[in-house]
Parts: sequence; structure tokens; C-alpha cells
Amino acid sequence: MFKTIAIVLALAGSVNAAGFRQANQSASANGMGTAFTAVANDASAVWYNPAALTDLSGTNLSIGDVFVDPRTEHTSADGTTIDRPDNMVHSLPHVYATHKINNKFAVGLGVLVPYGLSTSWDDENSLTRKVATESSLKALYSNLNIAYKVNDKLSVAAGASFVKLDASMNKMVTVAGLQTVEQTLKGDGTAAGYNMAAMYKWNKWNFAANYHSQVKVDIDGTMQLPLTGILAGNAVDDDNAKTEITLPDTFQLAAAYKHGDKWLFSAEADYTDWTTYRQLDIAYTNASGVASVSHDYKYWNSVWAFRVGTEYKVNDTWKLRAGSYYDNTPVQDNFFETRNACSDRFGVSVGAGYPRGNLSVDVSYLYQKFLERRVQDSMQDNGITGGTTVLNGKYNTTARLPALTVNYKF
Repeated sequence: MFKTIAIVLALAGSVNAAGFRQANQSASANGMGTAFTAVANDASAVWYNPAALTDLSGTNLSIGDVFVDPRTEHTSADGTTIDRPDNMVHSLPHVYATHKINNKFAVGLGVLVPYGLSTSWDDENSLTRKVATESSLKALYSNLNIAYKVNDKLSVAAGASFVKLDASMNKMVTVAGLQTVEQTLKGDGTAAGYNMAAMYKWNKWNFAANYHSQVKVDIDGTMQLPLTGILAGNAVDDDNAKTEITLPDTFQLAAAYKHGDKWLFSAEADYTDWTTYRQLDIAYTNASGVASVSHDYKYWNSVWAFRVGTEYKVNDTWKLRAGSYYDNTPVQDNFFETRNACSDRFGVSVGAGYPRGNLSVDVSYLYQKFLERRVQDSMQDNGITGGTTVLNGKYNTTARLPALTVNYKF
């Protein structure tokens, strides 16, 4: 029965960028469709391209949040609504601080959530409740960088991240056809990763690259399966459950072009190596003291996203931004499940920046439309729901992401 424990401590929700990665980590980047790697002209460069820190003078502080409002609907083949997860607004806070040490060196620190979100399906009426009810994940990164200006054209940077991951996951489980109970699972873990970046300037062009390493997190958690009576020996009551998850490598290759004093254009290709997410092995012990390991297979693919953005300087007071992107899903059709009702998607965004003295404010709004996902033969039904194809049907998702970042230069 514990084979039913799928994606332990791994997945967030239905509005995930390239799986459960979140590329939206500042209001300025959000407004340009996150095509920001070759721009990185504020303190969020700590994450998007720390090599650009050498271009920021003095000390800079940015504090903000990106809010994610997803809406998903599961319908039958004839268009009849079957299920909807609860509507929840998620928060992706970010804090960045930078300091230019001298003409050659600069440092930057960022605290942000590049992996996260959650879903909640009705535990009584949802057709897919035996696949997923509550799911949540938050990977908090503390990212420290140092940048070095090689010459007037080239800057490079390197950094390290301390990662704290917290997650929980529930589902309804029917055991031996006798009892249906909610299985709950919670856990956390810590790990470390590294990153590297470069920025090269040529005439009115910026060329940039940014890499974040994979991060392998060992997860220690507790599981509850409150069985009673003749099934009590199979119960699990806050016993330990262990697994590991590897957050993927990411790589961005980008270019930006400044046209006159008013216009800035940016484009980039963004790669996420989701081949790190192939299989999860979960170790646990039941009330009878029997230790077991369950195996869950995902076989996600590596994917690319393609982003473009622009910024127009109206005057010394206002900057206007816009952007768009197309993001591919790593989830194969036969491994689809409702913990991550992911599909290919596109996004469009608008934004504005308002500087006043040492203080500036960035705001943006991004709209995401996921392409309709049609499910006919998900393997997640096998052994979980007695072979019943409860996941079949069509899934449609949209999301709205308003963002606000306040910046101050000392």
C-alpha cells in the first residue's frame, strides 16, 4: 500500500514554472517576462546574474513579493467539470542586498523561494483524492555571491546557496478494501549548491550566462496512516520516513540590446535539467516494526523556456516594461498527476518602475495560460486507484502574478 506514496516531499502546485521551479523573483524581471539575465540592472542581479553586481554603485537593498493566483479545472472529455482545487494565493518573497567594494569587486546576498507552491483537492468529493489532496513545498535559498570585474567589458561571479526545504503531502488511501483514511506526510531537509555567471559588454550589447547547480536534499519526515482494528498492524503513527530529492541544474544564455537612450530589448534561452527527477525511494516503518522501501518513478525530461522582454524609459521618473515567454513542461503524458497538473504554457507581462531619489518602486503583472492537457493513460492510476482512470480528462490552468519590489540605494 505504501507504493501509493508518490512524489514524497517533492512537488508543489498546479502553476509551476518548468515543473515546480519559479523563475519570477523580482517585480522588474517579472515585468520583462523574466528575460532579465542580460539586463540585471538592480539588486535582483544577485539571483539573475551576479556578474552584473560590478555595475551597481554603492549599497543597494531590495525587498518585495511575487503573488501567484492559479486556477485549475479538471473536466471530462465532453467538457463536464469534474474537479477544481481550492483557490489559493501564494507568496514568493525576495530580499536582495548588494555592495560594491571597489572598482573590481562587489558582493551580493539574496534570500528567495525559487521552488514552491501548493495544491489542495477536496478529500471527500474530488475524483482524484486518492492521488492527491494537500500538497505543499517551499525551498528557501540563501544565496551569497562575489563578482569580479576583469576589464571594462567582462565581469564574472561565483556564489553558494544554503537551501532549506519544507514540504508536506496528503492523500486518501483505501487499504484492503476495508478502510479509507487520509495518509499524511511531512518533512524537511537542508543542502548546499553553487552558481557561476558572466557578463560581457560589446558596444550596445550585453551577452550573459548564468548557472545554478543541482542541489541534493536529504529529507527526514514523519508519516501518519491511522488504520485501526484488524489493519492496525499496518498503521503508521508519526514514524520516520526518509527520501531525497535533487533540485535541478538551471542555465540561462541571454543577450540584451540598448537602442538609443530610451529602449532596452532582451532575449534569453532558459534550460532546466529535470532529468534529476527520475525516481524517488521512500524508506518507512509501520506499526508492526516492518521496514520497507517504496519506489516512485517520474522520468521527467529536461526542458527549455524562451523569453523576450523590453523596457522603455519614458523620462527620468518612469520606466515601462513588457515581456513574453514560452515554457515547456517536463512531465510526460503517462506520468501526469494532479499534484502537478503541468503543461506547456505561455506568459505575457507588463510592468513599471518609478525612481525618486534613492528610492524606487517596481510593479508588474504577469498572466500565464497553460495549454490544455488531455490525459488518457496516466500511469499514476495504476495501483493507486484500483486501476480506475480517475485522472483521465482535460486540465486547464491559468495564473495571475502581480509583483511589487521596493529598492533603496545607500
